[in-house]
Amino acid sequence: MGGAGMALIRRGAVGPEVEDIQRRLADLGLVDACDLGVFDDTTLAAVRAFQQHRGLPADGIVGPDTWGALVGASFRLGDRLLYERRPMLRGDDVRDLQRRISRLGFDAGYDDGIYGRQTAEAVRDFQLNTGLVVDGMAGPATIHALRRLARQHQQDPAYVVRERAQLRHRLRSSLAGARILLDPARGEADPGPTAPDGTPEHHITWAIAALTEGRLAALGANVVLSRGPWTTPSPSQRAAHANAEDVEVIVSVRGNHHPTPTAQGIAGYHFGTERYVSERGRRLAELAVDRLVAVTASPHCRIHPSTVALLRESRAPAVIIEVGFLSHPTEGTALTDRDHQRALADGLVDALTAALVGEPAWAVPPKAPAAQSAAAPGRG
Repeated sequence: MGGAGMALIRRGAVGPEVEDIQRRLADLGLVDACDLGVFDDTTLAAVRAFQQHRGLPADGIVGPDTWGALVGASFRLGDRLLYERRPMLRGDDVRDLQRRISRLGFDAGYDDGIYGRQTAEAVRDFQLNTGLVVDGMAGPATIHALRRLARQHQQDPAYVVRERAQLRHRLRSSLAGARILLDPARGEADPGPTAPDGTPEHHITWAIAALTEGRLAALGANVVLSRGPWTTPSPSQRAAHANAEDVEVIVSVRGNHHPTPTAQGIAGYHFGTERYVSERGRRLAELAVDRLVAVTASPHCRIHPSTVALLRESRAPAVIIEVGFLSHPTEGTALTDRDHQRALADGLVDALTAALVGEPAWAVPPKAPAAQSAAAPGRG
């Protein structure tokens, strides 16, 4: 079980896969009395609680992200040798290692629980600075040294310090040359929900991304699309594509849906765990949602931390922007309208400009006229 192509496991499912999920939840203290092998209401509540704690969509469905998080949660630092390989090692032990080494000033990247190149390089730097064998492997000697050097007054992780420094300094004077990945969510093999007229989500996100790409290209940006009009890469494949292209920022465009047709609005997601968030991602998500709400008059559904694969596995700051509810009769219809799509594209370009260059005119509040002092009458 597992992988991007795994079947979704949800309430009502039965079999050994469900029992495996239940035993993992029990090991985490999230479920005790349940009908083993049957995905019942108790299991549903436990899955949702686990998802909420891990920053995953709390839909109660076990898909690739939730399954991977469940498997990873069973590992503790020291249970196994950690090293760089393909496929990459994942788990809570890797996350613990990343947190410890980052707080000592070695930049392992996000505490994403993935033992990739940046984490291996941080381990090598740590080993070099502590007189250990420099092999990039986190074995007993390296883990012992990490625990010995852990500070009670631990500083922020290295990636947090790095992102704060980047936020304080303007990175470029224009969008010319900026490397941006646009991710039209879904795809031909995973079309998503449909708008009231039957248009699938993947057509809508492709249209908005294509319009955004055109506007960014006109400003000189180098834009990469995560998929073609007829392809459906997994979230992990999209993140790998962004990493291979060495982009500066990632914007994923998604639709939303809800069984209640009155649900509407625009929301944003950035990488974040229970301890730390991507500050550049959070800033971009704030800018994008604020701007799209302004140009569409849709309700503001706020921004949220998340650990889904695209946000967790990409090196560049990444955001997911849900541009509206396809299930809403008015908002869903608007999402298929070309003028509405153009407005959304313009809003995304404005947000990217603000994030990468500086505040655009619309984001700077007008200065209030100076009040005249009563003690100093005006000079005629």
